[in-house]
Amino acid sequence: MGEWLLALLAPERVQQFGIAATALLTAWTARQSSQVKKLQAEVAELKAGRAEDREKFREAIRFIRQLLRHIEHLDAFLSHHAPGQQPPDTRPAIPVSLEKEI
Repeated sequence: MGEWLLALLAPERVQQFGIAATALLTAWTARQSSQVKKLQAEVAELKAGRAEDREKFREAIRFIRQLLRHIEHLDAFLSHHAPGQQPPDTRPAIPVSLEKEI
């Protein structure tokens, strides 16, 4: 058994094992690197989409505010032209989650 262990630990064998281990580590590192780059690209894309969604949300909030002011003006005009009549309350309720934003 001692000869087998000595043959296994021969300098040429150790060098071959080292080369094989280095090749495996290099392949694994290259694969990890490509996955990291792919994930970084996805994160950048998501961040860009998030910024775009935020801007759309802000525009929607501005538009809703304008519509609410327009409804108030229409109600005022209707009550001015028909003093005894109250305009029907057909406004949809603002969702609780948006009340703070609007």
